[in-house]
Amino acid sequence: MKFKMSEKSLFATLLRAPWWVSFVVMLAVALVAGAFLPEVYKTAGMLGAFPFLVIGVMAAWRQRNTLSEARIESLTARARDMAWREFSAVVETALRQQGFEVRPLRSGPADFEIEKNGRITLVSAKRWKAASVGAEPLRELLAAVESQEAYSCSCMSLGVFSPAAVALARQQPIQLLGSAEIAQLLHEADSVAKA
Repeated sequence: MKFKMSEKSLFATLLRAPWWVSFVVMLAVALVAGAFLPEVYKTAGMLGAFPFLVIGVMAAWRQRNTLSEARIESLTARARDMAWREFSAVVETALRQQGFEVRPLRSGPADFEIEKNGRITLVSAKRWKAASVGAEPLRELLAAVESQEAYSCSCMSLGVFSPAAVALARQQPIQLLGSAEIAQLLHEADSVAKA
């Protein structure tokens, strides 16, 4: 039996919140326990704050490479100003940095074929400037996945994915990459360029 934490639980909420929130909760629990519990129970009450320390450390570890909203906004604005040739080079660099073997494709709905650990994924990136991406381009991408016997596919867009596209992605092996993920790719490509 595999344990799964409820998405609405306090600990799941704290894992999604900024890491420092857990430390504030931990400090509040320890101070309240120290101030209001009888002397006999103070130590035990203050130790009740320990799980919040653990959650804070876990949240900090998960968030260590997360970009700020301002940085995401700046990188997505830069991506919108790029031409395809420049954007595709950035995406290719970032994917190689993540350990993928990258092969650009010249035709079809996918722009890249990436491979890691023997699994092939098709990546559609040319719609990165589209205001909205519907389900039809994703269906074309899925057909290419089947014909090329790939494992899955990804579609990038700085715009929004339609409800039909999101519903299709939940049912099929499709990863939808929005502004935050594209900004992360640009950030990784920048780190490679600086190194």
